[in-house]
Amino acid sequence: MNRRSFLKGSGAGLIASGVVNQATAATKIPPVKLKKNLVLITCDLGLYEGYYRNGKNESRYFNKYFKDFKGKVTYFNGMEQPGVNNAHHSEHATFTGMDFQDRQFYPNRQFVSLDQYAAEYSIQETRHKNIYHKVSGGRNMSWNTQAQAAPAYTGINSLHEGIFGNVDTGKVKAFISKQRLILKELKTNIKRRWKGTPQEKNLVSSIDYQLKDLDTQEKWLKVRRPRKSAKHPDDAERQPLINCEHNFNTIFEALKEKQTKIALMQFGGGRLPSGVPGVSHGYHTLSHHSNYSERIEELSSIDDHLLQGMTDFMAKLEVENMLDDTIVLYTSALSDANKHSCRDIPAFLFGGGFKHKDVIECKDSSGKVQKPTIQLFSSILKQMGFSNPEFSGNKQVINELFRA
Repeated sequence: MNRRSFLKGSGAGLIASGVVNQATAATKIPPVKLKKNLVLITCDLGLYEGYYRNGKNESRYFNKYFKDFKGKVTYFNGMEQPGVNNAHHSEHATFTGMDFQDRQFYPNRQFVSLDQYAAEYSIQETRHKNIYHKVSGGRNMSWNTQAQAAPAYTGINSLHEGIFGNVDTGKVKAFISKQRLILKELKTNIKRRWKGTPQEKNLVSSIDYQLKDLDTQEKWLKVRRPRKSAKHPDDAERQPLINCEHNFNTIFEALKEKQTKIALMQFGGGRLPSGVPGVSHGYHTLSHHSNYSERIEELSSIDDHLLQGMTDFMAKLEVENMLDDTIVLYTSALSDANKHSCRDIPAFLFGGGFKHKDVIECKDSSGKVQKPTIQLFSSILKQMGFSNPEFSGNKQVINELFRA
């Protein structure tokens, strides 16, 4: 790999090509030994809003899928993050609390996703400090502390190979060595022409971040990984949603085998509905369902496959006595796909040893948001062991989750 091709695919290349990192310099945080696993699950289109709102008693999805998790699930009614705009690009804000292109307007808030924040400020106890898995593609939802898009495993085969596949240690070490040389050369050239601009400081910070990450990768090469044979059907890649049990099972095995403590699973992209019985419309067409009943039914069919896979995943965690030690959050930035609305998003929190409530109301009687999304994220960080659970400028937690 030469210098140009490496930079093109790296975060350094992203910044060098003119995209300036706007992330606020993070306060030094002592590394945390995580008390809980964390699994974040999302679908780009959200869930069909008519079937999840109003909590347990009136929610079709809750009564159909989550009724067996009584006492281990909380629904957040009226959850949203003020300031997130109604559009597809809001998907970037699903686990960050702000749109990527709007991050410069929030100088006191760091643009980083919850999964990456938890991973980067914790002691790495597993081979993978976190896993970002795109089941079938979609806009990026995982962002590191440098405001860079995190690399993802796209598709079940990529995921399985990355966690359990064979590794030619010699080739990986040689690749890491080349990357390290390129980054050090780039840093040296920047220092030679140093003017102290914000762009230069951001780029050097990004290079140092990547060099540290390479050191970590090399360290964990010494630890033998578990071997598992891939037994996925031929159509698992072509029809990702109706075969999503393979994706969930692989994440489950990664947690069980202690290969990671943090995972983000994203269901999205144009191929997502492929092979789903009864779904004839394209992904984007369904996002503009215009309240046509047949399109709503197709959306609910997509939801059904996703929620069934998620329910089976949590049932496995419970059988293995892992659910109380694993925080599982389903949410999305989009709520009403037809309007591309970010108001009243779906938000279901499972397990993790929280003091669960049936429903927690997030708005007051006037409709003002009292418990925004980033307050939920801070609550998750507290439960994971962060003594300072500040996230994106928010220091408050949702107290009901910690009171009997």
